[in-house]
Amino acid sequence: MKVICEKKDGYAILFLNNKEKKNALDFEMSKQLLDKCRELSEDDSVSAVVLTGKNGNFCAGWNIHEFIEGVDKPPVAHYEDIKVNADVFRFDYFLKKPVIAAVNGYALGGGFGLVAASHIVVANDSCKFGMPEMNLGIFPYCIYTSVKRAVGERLAVKLALTREVFDVKYAFDIGLVHYIEENPLEKACRLAESISSKSSSVIKLAMDAIYNSRRDDIQEDYLALLRIINFTSKDLKEGASAFLEKRKPSWKGE
Repeated sequence: MKVICEKKDGYAILFLNNKEKKNALDFEMSKQLLDKCRELSEDDSVSAVVLTGKNGNFCAGWNIHEFIEGVDKPPVAHYEDIKVNADVFRFDYFLKKPVIAAVNGYALGGGFGLVAASHIVVANDSCKFGMPEMNLGIFPYCIYTSVKRAVGERLAVKLALTREVFDVKYAFDIGLVHYIEENPLEKACRLAESISSKSSSVIKLAMDAIYNSRRDDIQEDYLALLRIINFTSKDLKEGASAFLEKRKPSWKGE
């Protein structure tokens, strides 16, 4: 299993588990994560969820080999995959329960998006955050809305365009990370236990208030559509190939 669920007293832990790829997302892992979120959303014994990664990393982004295969897929196929490839970065919508991310190692690209979508974030000194997607010739469409909510629009624009990778101190300074702890999972579990000890009906009302105050579903769907268009570009294929071949890409503007 690429996503492992452990239930505790009042909360659950979801582990991303793709050791060979530093927990990089792929279609199957994303589908498993969404399936687990839907299951937990119906489980009244779970009032909070901790999201973390096994094997020393949170999530290093998207599996580059699957990403490159996507370059040759027709737009209709990308549209059909939206319910997984885009919705995974809205996993919290399907879960509708407080999510505490326990982050260590890499949280890049898609991993950065999962962090930004979480309600509370705990990380340690080993963490590296960033949105390097434009190095491959694509904008981080599917995670941009969550990142904008987490750190503000101007900073989200700057991080996307500069592609900078930064440490946990900067992540804390900009409000992406709320706690810096040597053991993020331990702290996250304490937070989940504390939250789950409160009234379950109040927690449900709180989550309804949080999501109904956002009202950005249309924006996220539009960005997912732009992602499909970007996947038809020659520059994306060139950027992804250059990354694997460890060379500088030759952009054509097509």
